Amino acid sequence: MLFGLSGFDIIGILAFILIILLLPTILRMRLISGVNKKLVELEDMVAQSKKILIEMSKEKGKPVLDPSDAIEGFMEFFIIPPVDLDPNGVLRKFEKLLDLGEDRFKRMIKTIAPLADENTKSNLVMTLKATLAINGVAKQVRHNLELAKKTGNIQILLMLQMSLPLIMRIVRAQFEGTKAFSQGKPIGDGVGPLVAGMLMRDYKTEYINEVEDMIIAKKQYDKHNVFIVRAKGPGARIGKVGRVVTSVIENEDIDKIITVDAAVKLEGEETGKVAQGIGVVIGGIGVDKWAIEEEILKKDLDIDAIIVKMSPEESISNMNQKIADAAKEALQVVKGSILNSKNDTNILVVGVGNSCGIPNIIEDISEIEMG
Repeated sequence: MLFGLSGFDIIGILAFILIILLLPTILRMRLISGVNKKLVELEDMVAQSKKILIEMSKEKGKPVLDPSDAIEGFMEFFIIPPVDLDPNGVLRKFEKLLDLGEDRFKRMIKTIAPLADENTKSNLVMTLKATLAINGVAKQVRHNLELAKKTGNIQILLMLQMSLPLIMRIVRAQFEGTKAFSQGKPIGDGVGPLVAGMLMRDYKTEYINEVEDMIIAKKQYDKHNVFIVRAKGPGARIGKVGRVVTSVIENEDIDKIITVDAAVKLEGEETGKVAQGIGVVIGGIGVDKWAIEEEILKKDLDIDAIIVKMSPEESISNMNQKIADAAKEALQVVKGSILNSKNDTNILVVGVGNSCGIPNIIEDISEIEMG
């Protein structure tokens, strides 16, 4: 007996103290194990994406040299954002950097797939961008894991573990998008070009203008002059939406703009829900949206926005049937918006999004290959 405690009591107290002392170590080991398992999956997706890119380059581009080293070296490519302490003119700086970045991607594809056709090169550019995105996430997760190991900081591990379920959802979808780009299949974000393509039904290809990876068409629709702008398909392109739309506004005396795009739905909302509002619905960092809004202010234009709701994962992975059906509904909403405008007005319809797997003119939506 010690201090009136039996041997069993003393053993129990010692075991409790030992557990308290070892608990942080045990927790840290379990957290590291869980994060490391997800990291292995991430890095495996990076490796598979690179393999897809290499095989596609060899098959379609017939390079003289093995593209593996060039692709591996390009994985470290980065763009430094411009200084924004003085915000005046920062969007023009962003626009310049994005243009230079796009040129660098295209030059890279010419190196690894010189004999590929233009649509295949566009698909390769998007595949390369998706691979870079997955690689960047994997590197950040690896960085935080190694930092937590070195410092023993359990808070970093806890934040990483709590964030990983959402990170993995997005990255898995991005990986599916990589496969869709490499195979030339449409993704959810292509709903804008899909609607615009269906609006161009019965249109003759010889009357389509091509400007900066985008197409411009004009047709009569119930006493309205309708101009249709969308990224050129079926290659994976987004196009210079801001510059092309502003040029059409200036040259064609536009009275009204209708933008159609995918939009992120809230959890609990139904995929494919179509909604209508006002404003310019364009994603990205805001360069294209800013350019169009500047023209809207100058010309005092009406602006309608039509969105098709979907999850972030659905927007970057293979398009499903729900989204395709929603595109038909969105087309009717676009037509309704045109009919509600005054007669003899010039209306610009902009199908915003990625044109991968979506022909310029769509006679029958069944020709689109769904996931």
